[in-house]
Amino acid sequence: MPVLYRYELEKKLKEQGFENWKEISRFLCDGDSDTYADHDLQPSQFAYQVVDNTKWMGARDAKFWQRLNRLWFVPLYLLTIPFQWLIRGRTGFSTTSKIAALFSRITGLE
Repeated sequence: MPVLYRYELEKKLKEQGFENWKEISRFLCDGDSDTYADHDLQPSQFAYQVVDNTKWMGARDAKFWQRLNRLWFVPLYLLTIPFQWLIRGRTGFSTTSKIAALFSRITGLE
């Protein structure tokens, strides 16, 4: 997941009009000084990590051919659910199985 660096967090806070952006940044990144020396820290060293959900959700969006594959795959899969339940006693696939990874790549679904 994309995590914001301190300077990115401060920039977003300023853009949103927060007056106390420095205090918020210090709290989340656990820095007490007014200098920008702690801007060199990696996000993994911060007290809290701020996930940039806008980048993450955009990257997760399916490609055109994956959306096209859903037209045939998803209805076909839905038709097999009663048979899966009758035969195996459960539906779906384990997330670590090879077939689940293949279906996830084909359709972009998770």
